[in-house]
Amino acid sequence: MRQKMGWYLFALLFLSGLTLLFASGAKAGSTSVTVTPNAQNATVAVTVSDSELNGKEISVICYAPGIQGAVGDITANKKSLVYMNQYTVNGTVSFSFPVKKQLVQGIYTLVVASEKGQTVNQFRFLQDSSDAPAGTVKPADPKPAPPAVSKSNTKKKLAAPAGVKAKAKGKKKVKVTWKKVKGAKGYLIRTASKKNGKYKVVRTVKGGAKKQVTLTGMKKGKICYIKVSAYRLSGKKKIAGKNSKAVKVKVR
Repeated sequence: MRQKMGWYLFALLFLSGLTLLFASGAKAGSTSVTVTPNAQNATVAVTVSDSELNGKEISVICYAPGIQGAVGDITANKKSLVYMNQYTVNGTVSFSFPVKKQLVQGIYTLVVASEKGQTVNQFRFLQDSSDAPAGTVKPADPKPAPPAVSKSNTKKKLAAPAGVKAKAKGKKKVKVTWKKVKGAKGYLIRTASKKNGKYKVVRTVKGGAKKQVTLTGMKKGKICYIKVSAYRLSGKKKIAGKNSKAVKVKVR
């Protein structure tokens, strides 16, 4: 009983802190936020880039479709909460998180708040379909909506990037390089803590000619495995190609 009461107290304090931070950001800040949803594994990859937030705390909260009123009113929208956490921005921070509810049709809302203000980003996991019941999509639906990042397409998959290398560059930073892939519109960077573990997209690099990226906000002293895949576009959807072989690096 004491453990249960302690957990409730922690949750209330966390929510109270987030509510105050969101309430203080009445105007949108200049924080640059990139959001990449992945319907295949129900995750969202986020990159926050703002040199003015170096060493500053941000709060991140994600709502499922159906929120009411202000995005900062966590108590009123608690039934729509799918994720909330806090991070420190060191120039740029990239992270991903799972959506702990069944994916539904409609617009998801991601709010990033700092002492400068807040930004509101909207995205979809699933396209609206008249064949599916409003607000829900069953896995067994014979006509499922296409995912935001799809690996299946009638065209041949893009080749895996060759020459992938990863090197620790300063504290909590890793530089990743690769050779460009013909036909690519950009690249997806995935990481995992084990070579044969579950890889998650932590960065989307736009531009087929790009051949490197620096990951920041990595866990100090940890071993990290990295894979790179090229993607092309089908409308606004990213069609991922084959993954490269995993490369190993120790974060400083």
